[in-house]
Amino acid sequence: MTSRPSFLGAAVSRIEDDRLLTGRGCYVADIALPGMLDAAFVRSPIAHGRIASIDTSTAEKMEGVLAARTAEDMTDVRPFPDFYEAARPIELFALARHKVRHVGAPVAVVVANSRYRAEDAAETISVEFDPLPAVTSVQQALEPAAPKLFDKWSDNKLISVSTSEAEVDTEFNRCRTISGHYKIQRHSGVPMETRGVVAEYRDGRLTVWTSTQFPHIARTMLSYTLPIDEADIRVVVPDVGGGFGVKAEFYREEVVVPWLAMNLGCPVRWIEDRHEHLISACHARDVVIDIEAAVQEDGRFMALRGTVVQDLGSGEMFPGGFPPSFCTVAHLTGPYRIPHQAVGVEGVVTNKTPSGAYRGFGIGEAAFATERLMDKAAAELGLDRNEIRRRNLLEESDLPYTTPSGSVIDSGSHREAFEHIVNTTSERLAYWKKLLGSDPQLRVGSGIANYVEGVTPSYFPTTGHWSAHDACSITVAPNGTITIAVGVSTSGQGLESMLTAIAAEELGARPEQIRIMMGDTDRTPYGLGSWGSRSTNVASGALHKAATQVVDKAKLIAAHLLEASPADVEVDNGEFAVRGSPGSTVSWHQVATTAYIRSVDMPPGIDPGLDAVASYDPPGIAHEPDEHGRFNGSATYTNASHAAIVTVDVGTGKVEVVEYLVAHDCGTVINPLIVKGQIEGGVAQGIGGALYESFHYDELGNPLAASFLDYHIPTAVEIPRMRIEHFESPAPEMPWGAKGAGEAGIIGPAPAIAAAVENALVAMDIPEISQTPISAPLISGMIRNVGTELG
Repeated sequence: MTSRPSFLGAAVSRIEDDRLLTGRGCYVADIALPGMLDAAFVRSPIAHGRIASIDTSTAEKMEGVLAARTAEDMTDVRPFPDFYEAARPIELFALARHKVRHVGAPVAVVVANSRYRAEDAAETISVEFDPLPAVTSVQQALEPAAPKLFDKWSDNKLISVSTSEAEVDTEFNRCRTISGHYKIQRHSGVPMETRGVVAEYRDGRLTVWTSTQFPHIARTMLSYTLPIDEADIRVVVPDVGGGFGVKAEFYREEVVVPWLAMNLGCPVRWIEDRHEHLISACHARDVVIDIEAAVQEDGRFMALRGTVVQDLGSGEMFPGGFPPSFCTVAHLTGPYRIPHQAVGVEGVVTNKTPSGAYRGFGIGEAAFATERLMDKAAAELGLDRNEIRRRNLLEESDLPYTTPSGSVIDSGSHREAFEHIVNTTSERLAYWKKLLGSDPQLRVGSGIANYVEGVTPSYFPTTGHWSAHDACSITVAPNGTITIAVGVSTSGQGLESMLTAIAAEELGARPEQIRIMMGDTDRTPYGLGSWGSRSTNVASGALHKAATQVVDKAKLIAAHLLEASPADVEVDNGEFAVRGSPGSTVSWHQVATTAYIRSVDMPPGIDPGLDAVASYDPPGIAHEPDEHGRFNGSATYTNASHAAIVTVDVGTGKVEVVEYLVAHDCGTVINPLIVKGQIEGGVAQGIGGALYESFHYDELGNPLAASFLDYHIPTAVEIPRMRIEHFESPAPEMPWGAKGAGEAGIIGPAPAIAAAVENALVAMDIPEISQTPISAPLISGMIRNVGTELG
């Protein structure tokens, strides 16, 4: 038997790239069905108001228009279910009913035989509103006399959770208090592919093609809202051009388009344009963190207390927009030994686009606050910024470590990654200062940030439903082709390649034998989708269990054919062999042919066929908090240290990241190329959030960034050279020891860049950078206010 080199840990090109990069991908906009119609939505032009009337008569008479519908026509559609008991209930309908709460809310829909005609007709629909005062900030929303977004509420708090701990007060009574007020602006994922839905209703079955990160959950949600049984719904996710959490929400349009297909008897398509995306797909962040640390004179942090306040927009999103704030609280202690914490959460609704998920899911906000507070404490105590981190960092001997929020950090390379970044950054900073130091306009500086990230999380704290499980089925065809069907789905992160490598290891098969199936609820077992850096872990866990069943049975068949004991049979590179007898082999093809076609040659008592189905629920997760509000919401934890080297133009305040360094530990690295790509992409988005991207509104609630002319994302020019070093601390309870890398890159840039800018301008003694984006006007204003003589 010829041994096959392992693909685990090998930098192998992605299987899916050839198809995607040569234009052979199939995205939702590529779906074409006979007789398909196009839908266009009428969206609210005002931020807050009651709907007085909607007149669709002109649109209905236009050429090519088949229907114009409002909420009044959708009487058989139920509101979105409200699972989360700790939050106030929101009655959310597929189309706005009675009231609108943000610009862009869908109030009507037109269906025509072309998108051109549908959009033209949508412009003729007349909607009369009784305008209400708009609430455009948390401060305004919390005023006693503020207009209420929801008539049945006494105020504008969707959720409010406070906490206290006696030990926290004790530490603050004996230690120095370091306080910080930190603000992270509203921005979002803006994937290259916008949202889209195609639906067809035929012979009592509804098929929905949608660009989502969770096909099975989408099917369940459709059954909760539409008058159709879940068994009669099929959800298909074609290729997805980026999700980033934006597509880990279930949207109103995903109900309206299938309902139209059911009612009109024709396939219906809706593809979101970029303007729609920027005003109606979920926003994220928009958080203020007021935090205090009790710090000993030697720099050791003993306790944290404070409040995380999030602007949730209108709150009309499923899952709700507030769970990232709880994730922020769970990660505030970072990779540090901080024994006590009491931090509350307030989620406040305003007349803005509703908030939802975005890559990093609250962890970047935590890292920004904690790392900024570390730097502030170092300054007040007269300590070096790196030294104060050393005194607080978790050591290997501390692990597993339970944080005051209940997270169990099972493994990691916190000190090793940090020291690597410190040493490498020192060398690279010297290089850049030598290169650019003669320019009187530029200042060069570096900054470092550390964090941990909970991965493979439970979905229950986010939704009040589901948990963390997933599933896998394996079917070996008579010719030896192996089909792996999993409940997770891909949104461009290379999951097909990852699972092929893992399946080849588990089954002793050749990669070319393996087919990965995802994103089709009729052909895959129920799973919770791809989010929270969970896909590799949960899919490989289920795959391992199913593969064990298949391989055990296959060995019985192979042993019978080889006249050997099953205990002596090994499988590798697509062949079964008897240990010690390398010339005696049978292939997967031969074993599968026996299982299906030559079943007369099966071992006695063994049934024909060669397949298995298994579910996997990651261990160690607590889906609900204990009596103290603590729980471990993730199965394992990654860690990283980031560093940014920046230049600051003291004349304009412009910040440029010239080099970026990452020391990252995601456990066992399955494919270094894919991990590198995930980190690079995350860092690019993190730089965008740190320096450029922001959703602004005027006092009437009108969005001021409704195109890429006003919503500034970084281009390739703004993305620096990156140096990425992999550390590997295998997760002790995870299959193959893997953790997750999907969100890692985005968490560190904001605190690292803020620290680097302060370091570059240290001679000017500028104030603490306590907010993002770290824009040129912000920095130039600081420089002017200091009034330092430039030299």
